[in-house]
Amino acid sequence: MKLLNKTKLSIAMGAMALVAATAAHAQLKIGHIGAMTGTLAALGQDQYDGFMLRLDEGDGTLGGQKVEVVRVDAQTKPDVGLQVARELVERENVDIVVGMTASNVINAVFPYVVKNEVPLIGTNGGPSPFAGEQCSPWFISTAFQNDGAHEAAGQEAHNKGYKNVVTVTPNYQAGKDAVAGFKRFYKGELADEIYPGLGQTDFSAEITQLSAAGPDAVYVFLPGAMGINFIKQYSQAGMMDKYPLLSSFTVDDITIPAIRDAAVGSMVSAHWISGATSPESQKFVQAFQAKYKRTPSNYAMQGYDAAAAIDQALKSSPDAAKDKKELMKALHALKLASPRGELTFERNGFPIQDYSIWKVVSKGDGKVGFEHQDVVLKAHRDAYVAQCPLKG
Repeated sequence: MKLLNKTKLSIAMGAMALVAATAAHAQLKIGHIGAMTGTLAALGQDQYDGFMLRLDEGDGTLGGQKVEVVRVDAQTKPDVGLQVARELVERENVDIVVGMTASNVINAVFPYVVKNEVPLIGTNGGPSPFAGEQCSPWFISTAFQNDGAHEAAGQEAHNKGYKNVVTVTPNYQAGKDAVAGFKRFYKGELADEIYPGLGQTDFSAEITQLSAAGPDAVYVFLPGAMGINFIKQYSQAGMMDKYPLLSSFTVDDITIPAIRDAAVGSMVSAHWISGATSPESQKFVQAFQAKYKRTPSNYAMQGYDAAAAIDQALKSSPDAAKDKKELMKALHALKLASPRGELTFERNGFPIQDYSIWKVVSKGDGKVGFEHQDVVLKAHRDAYVAQCPLKG
């Protein structure tokens, strides 16, 4: 599906492109918000490519509806994210908004989109406020509530018997959620909580700080380029053998080609990795590799599932194509056959799913892979749904 330069937006943060994947006589218009530039650009690209893969599998249709996708760049900046969301809703008149990459952008976009009663499908991240008291019937997520993978990591740290752990997470919403989630299931002490700036690339001071704490282990959440730089510097400093490393959204299918052997021996908490062996997972990985010539990450899988969810919801309800409330009811009621396993949703819109631990192993000749260890949280529900006032 061809990408066309559709218009230019002039905003306070500078000019940015708005592009559209067009379908002749489109019946459904979808706005896709993601990080196209900056340190999280690889994540945003995978979110979009996964979504478009599923759309292409339907020959440009979802649920029998011809689709037009309008893609915008939030640049990992909340003010930019809100500006482009306004453009999608008020000028482009989209029927659905999909995507978002960074939690700071979700924080800005979520209240505006749901207030305007536009269906919102998140394909990455899930800040805790929107899982609890600020939940909305206009939202579902095909990704995760932010705490989930970190809760699984905390459970693994508890299972390993660690008594003294240092956490390293970015100083923004998702970083704070990561520590909260980890502590919820970890029963030991935190020797230190280290919060580098979002987008930081030099971690020499942080590595010195954590070494001084002398922990049993280190838990890290540093997505995208941050994770690549941290793991390389951590390994080069000889820390991997001294302090066992457990991470989430740091060593993954996007970053491992750059990190390679530096991550070997570390453990990863995740809801899905491309090494998953189910038929649905293998089919998705093969289709993504055939189209894009690279291995998909969980971000691509989450984008793929968003398109699959729209397709299934439209097919399940004859009124969903013309009634947004009916569409949201159908989305919330889904049982989706995902590459990660069957996916269902809480009343707050967040998924109920398994979280596993994977070990980073050498495959020889400089190649690195992920070896499944165990499911540590089965059919896991987020910690905030009890605070959501919506009826189940």
